Amino acid sequence: MKKTLTFFILLLTAQLWSQYRPNNGVTASKANVILIKNANLYLGGSTNVLNAASILIKGDKIIEVGTKIKEPNGALIIDMEGRTIMPSFIELNSNIGVEKQSFEKKNNFAPQIESLKQNSFYWNQAVHPELNAGEKYKKDLKALRALNNFGVGYCLTRHNDGIIQGTAALVTAHGADLSKDMILDKAASFYSFSKGSSRQSYPSSQMGSIALLRQSFYDLKFYTESDPGFTDLSMEAWQDQNELPRFFITKDKLEILRAMKIAKEFNTEFIYVGSGNEYESLDALKGKDIKVILPINFPEAYDVSDPYISRLIPLSKLKHWELAPFNFKKLFENGISVSITTEGLKSSKQLWSNIRTILATGVSKFDVLDALTVRPAGLIGKSDEIGSLKIGMHASFSVYDLDPFEDKSAKINEVWLQGVQQPLNAFNSITLAGSYDINIDGFRRKVILNGNGEKPTCNSFELDASFKSIDSSKCKCDFQMSGNDISIKLVNRENTSAYLLRGKISKNGSIIEGAATAPDGSWKSWSALKVLGKKVKKDTPIKDTSYVGSCWFPNMAFGLDSSLTSSKYVFKNATVWTNEVQGILKETDVLVEDGKIVQVGNVDNTLTIDAEIIDASGMHLTSGIIDEHSHIAISKGVNEGGQAISAEVSIGHVVNSEDINIYRQLSGGVTSAQLLHGSANPIGGQSALVKLKWGASPEEMLIENAPGFIKFALGENVKQSNWGDFNTVRFPQTRMGVEQVFYDGFHRARQYKNEWLEYNKNRKGKKGISPRMDLELETLVEILDSKRFITCHSYVQSEINMLMHVADSMGFRVNTFTHILEGYKVADKMKNHGVGGSTFSDWWAYKYEVNDAIPYNAALMSEQGVTVAINSDDAEMGRRLNQEAAKAIKYGGLSQEEAWKLVTLNPAKLLHLDDRMGSIKVGKDADLVLWTHNPLSIMSKVQKTMIEGRVYYDAERNDVLATRNRLERARIIQKMALDNTARKPMRIYKHDKERFFHCDSHGEQGEIKTNLH
Repeated sequence: MKKTLTFFILLLTAQLWSQYRPNNGVTASKANVILIKNANLYLGGSTNVLNAASILIKGDKIIEVGTKIKEPNGALIIDMEGRTIMPSFIELNSNIGVEKQSFEKKNNFAPQIESLKQNSFYWNQAVHPELNAGEKYKKDLKALRALNNFGVGYCLTRHNDGIIQGTAALVTAHGADLSKDMILDKAASFYSFSKGSSRQSYPSSQMGSIALLRQSFYDLKFYTESDPGFTDLSMEAWQDQNELPRFFITKDKLEILRAMKIAKEFNTEFIYVGSGNEYESLDALKGKDIKVILPINFPEAYDVSDPYISRLIPLSKLKHWELAPFNFKKLFENGISVSITTEGLKSSKQLWSNIRTILATGVSKFDVLDALTVRPAGLIGKSDEIGSLKIGMHASFSVYDLDPFEDKSAKINEVWLQGVQQPLNAFNSITLAGSYDINIDGFRRKVILNGNGEKPTCNSFELDASFKSIDSSKCKCDFQMSGNDISIKLVNRENTSAYLLRGKISKNGSIIEGAATAPDGSWKSWSALKVLGKKVKKDTPIKDTSYVGSCWFPNMAFGLDSSLTSSKYVFKNATVWTNEVQGILKETDVLVEDGKIVQVGNVDNTLTIDAEIIDASGMHLTSGIIDEHSHIAISKGVNEGGQAISAEVSIGHVVNSEDINIYRQLSGGVTSAQLLHGSANPIGGQSALVKLKWGASPEEMLIENAPGFIKFALGENVKQSNWGDFNTVRFPQTRMGVEQVFYDGFHRARQYKNEWLEYNKNRKGKKGISPRMDLELETLVEILDSKRFITCHSYVQSEINMLMHVADSMGFRVNTFTHILEGYKVADKMKNHGVGGSTFSDWWAYKYEVNDAIPYNAALMSEQGVTVAINSDDAEMGRRLNQEAAKAIKYGGLSQEEAWKLVTLNPAKLLHLDDRMGSIKVGKDADLVLWTHNPLSIMSKVQKTMIEGRVYYDAERNDVLATRNRLERARIIQKMALDNTARKPMRIYKHDKERFFHCDSHGEQGEIKTNLH
């Protein structure tokens, strides 16, 4: 009775489900059991192909796979002889059927400070975890069929917009029934560094996006672990996504490194959607147990037919064109889990062309298939349902006329999604090329068929009784093919009658059999056996053995072939500018070992046995130049000006180790720099103190254990008086308002600090509700606690006095006034406050508040006891800071040694790094520059630039690298020229103008204009 009841309940459930949606009209009939037989099967997750195999489907599931499946009674039998079947691909990077959110903005010109959301959501529009793609998904049959033609049967689709984008839905790419198409409405969550469609003024740079993402994670922690006293619908939605896989969209390999730091900070894991150049950061990625989804839309070759245009193509773009197809191989061989996205591909033809390009690098076709099926399924926790052809899996697969891995003429015929067939292209590609002998009641013909169903050709010759051709005269014939069906019309020699043949193709075209109508109307059986077949050459990709260049570090002109190592050096007989009490020493030796200066003076020969001897006779050896104010080597934005205070952002998060200005400034003797935030707001972002280690990663460039710095600013840039008539929204708009921003910020910081002190005091080892972590106020507290130092953009003496007064009243000290072109007016007050000055040598009158600038400024401040540095604030000037320092001798009469300290020891003091660099002293870092002449002379050139015992620039090596660059360029252009000859797709190069960041640069990509500081 119990079993009967159970059966009745199951039957009732099935009946209820079948009627879940009312049917308008007669229910379409569908076979409950389907047997697909005689196909070649790629199972997925396997290195075998099952030939002449079958798939048994019941409902939407696979119930049996193999080569010996019996035909079930009542099953629909589909013979797919000669076809190739593989699991449906899974696309993890899609926004199909999901529209972007949009907001109406009243004034399209003025900045938008506040969010336009109308409910209790997070304060920034770029953060919207509450968006659920499953709720907004609409079927788009045209887009779905386009995915089907790629072989895609499942996709994650999302709002491709914002920094925290919300949840993605997992859907089938079918569109027949939305209730069945929606596999999971919340399958994953997505993140990026792009604010997307939000027009809110913050963030406006990548460092701002990083800061906003970090603050959002801290806010989630606070909201989840405390009682905030309010409801935030964004946070409510986000905390429900904690168990979902997290995907991070990146646009460059450096962005993966930045996202990895965030993952580590918040003890989470991201799956990275890559950009295609990850091989360039392989050393930083391998061994990190990360998962990457790679695009395979490899760059097309440039049209290099015009030598005047081709010479403008950057070597970095040429090298990436050649090496991009090796991205998959490099990552996979180094233990990185790799999947593939079809995003960016224009057609299925391009997809399979690029797959064959990957195979030619030596990658297994099974590994490529798994990257499209098994591994994506695993990333979203669906390995037991999709991604392979196994018992119990969804009956979802693609059917190809030929094996697309082996034959470039193969095309997809249909997809099956959860047991439902979706035709795409007709089955018209069985290769029949060959000769067939046909005999029908003494009517003998030799028929030679060529081509396939798309372009069939037919030639017929009359045979004698021994089946030999009577002569070379052709008889008329006609040939048509549709799927496995073939029709042939054979006309007799006199052209008076014809046999009409209809048959089925089997055995891959080797046998044709069927029925024929004779001229007298009688029916005859006939068959044809291929007796002379053309050997069809397979298009199996052959490993490319042509020479392929190696990846350089960075992968561009003057990039290094390998990482530099620290060696033991002795500079012999140099004129040494010590910047110490010894002054300038003639014919002196300097010993360098383990990255440090070990000895200054006559070095004993016993210490030079294993050292490289550098004959510096007649040359000058100095400590490396330190640029206190630079904006080179920064990715995607130097200003975060949407808010008056952006202390939470950090240049250190966006160091660009591939800026060619690093190498250029090494050639000018610069070894270290402070990379500063711009001057768009009173309290800007945190600095990055770096050494210009060309070829190193961003993390390796950062000076270890360097003190923290932050950019403040005064003047026109801050109050936005030169930003245009519509920029009158953000506070402050006057110099008076700037002062109030400082006071308000530090009063809030004090209160914030006291909250944490009270919390830590009362906690006594017990868990409690902590205050909200505020990255902005955390930074201001560091200033109050003298753990972070201020470099302030300044011009006018009244504002300089104002900030020193604010600092005195709030209990902190300004470390450096930069620009400070009216510093000579307040040098005595600067001395009393203990603040240094970093200025230009002789720049003035480039805007109104610079009218009182004079070239004697540096010397006059120095005379008052102020520590003074000369800075660049300009990528081009950074290459000749030695000459900028020399101007202080002409304007002010400084001695050569004091002038040289303006770009070496003094900036080291301002950056609190003078215990490590800035002079040639035993124990300091071996950051050294060898000059051909007096370093203050315009005739002097850099011979070698060394950082921590590694030679990052060498004049002789530079000539070698220049020759290598030319040869590499010529080799790749020749390769492209041959690629062009093959008439592959190619693109016209459009020259990219070089962009630079300055103090007033807005947006992510810099400016092409004069420096306005």
